[in-house]
Amino acid sequence: MKVEMVNYTRKYIIDKKRLEKLIKRIGELTNCRDGVVSISFVGKKRIRNINKRFRKNNKATNVISFPFLDVVAGEKIIGDIVICPIVASEEINKYGNNFVDYVTFLLIHGFLHLLGYDHIGKEDQLLMEKKEEEIFKNIPRRNFIKEAGH
Repeated sequence: MKVEMVNYTRKYIIDKKRLEKLIKRIGELTNCRDGVVSISFVGKKRIRNINKRFRKNNKATNVISFPFLDVVAGEKIIGDIVICPIVASEEINKYGNNFVDYVTFLLIHGFLHLLGYDHIGKEDQLLMEKKEEEIFKNIPRRNFIKEAGH
């Protein structure tokens, strides 16, 4: 699996090698070992604009996924995951969890959306939550993200 990563934030530093290992492990656990996944780390304004444009929801959110599942120039494109670590950090303060674990969970959540999982109906939500927990338990904790200057 190929991981393309862009960090548009100045507040957070992303360790690309650790992120790639994490995404590849998520891919193994979901039987999705081939293809390209694009991950963007963005600020609140950018994710709010994306959310407004594509989901008609004018607020910042923690993660948005865009499944593609197509072949372009001979490469299988799985899709894009857009994460706002600033929103995640605000939510973590509210819920009292570990920041790296929470962003890891958001990556898992976003990846599952790329594969067609959703949480619209109760049955689908339970299925997705079960898969999220299963993956989370079976991945190594990697400090792939940290605040700049820390």
